[in-house]
Amino acid sequence: MRRKTLKRMCHLQLLILLASVATATAAGAGVHAGTASYYSSPYLPTVCNGDDPSQLPSNGMFAAAGDELWDNGAACGREYTVRCVSLSRSIPGNCTDDDPIRVKIIDWARSSKSAAAASASKQAGEEGGAFVLSERAFKSIAKPFADSIGVEYQA
Repeated sequence: MRRKTLKRMCHLQLLILLASVATATAAGAGVHAGTASYYSSPYLPTVCNGDDPSQLPSNGMFAAAGDELWDNGAACGREYTVRCVSLSRSIPGNCTDDDPIRVKIIDWARSSKSAAAASASKQAGEEGGAFVLSERAFKSIAKPFADSIGVEYQA
């Protein structure tokens, strides 16, 4: 009898643990808000892979990660779905439409070795943003007059 009760308690604890892990994983995979600016060619060198041109996706959809995403370099190669959002109801929209894009992280926007760093500080200010998008990626979701946009993103 005691053995059965002990076994049930172990099963119950395991189920609670699994439910906690699943909840934490789902919460971490949610949609986040931030800002994005852009930079133009030259895109090399990068902190992730130096001068290697093969790191640049052929579709031109890539980005440098801001401090909030960089994670000590673990962001290199990660992909994010990014959607332009209006920063305020009182400011005219900077977004072309609601269609999201997918970008690959190839650089850190704050490194002195990064081609994106100069654009990041010039366009997004010292506080930076979540992304400094390639020009192609930025222009696919933002209107031509925009130099910085609000974004929602998720991995």
